[in-house]
Amino acid sequence: MGKLIDCVLQHLAVENQHDMDAMLATLDGEDSCRDEVAGNNYVGRKAVAERYGALWQAFPDFNVFPRRLIEGPDCVVMLADYSGTHLGPYATLNFGEFPPTGKSFNIRLVNIIDFNGDKIARETIFTDVATQLVQLGVLRR
Repeated sequence: MGKLIDCVLQHLAVENQHDMDAMLATLDGEDSCRDEVAGNNYVGRKAVAERYGALWQAFPDFNVFPRRLIEGPDCVVMLADYSGTHLGPYATLNFGEFPPTGKSFNIRLVNIIDFNGDKIARETIFTDVATQLVQLGVLRR
């Protein structure tokens, strides 16, 4: 594997362990961005930390399991399984905040991870939020 994939795997390992400091250490400075298909943009370490903190509170068993990683010269494209159990408040899109349902979700995501040197500069994540919300019982088909 290449050095960028190694960084992504390290990022995922500490993200899945909910180790905020180690996860933030994989990011490139204060300009780190996290773009969500849900329309949210998290700029800077504080905003990224708040986003992860809320996600880990909503899904204490949050996990991203990589299925396929493709490395380019300054990016990695990842196909992954994304799962968790809804045990805390969760806000996504512009639907407001959902109280815990106790239900689990397991969906696929595609993530384009851009690098600045050997640090993550930006993640652009594409998820099927509608299926996630159906699995959590907060949206009907």
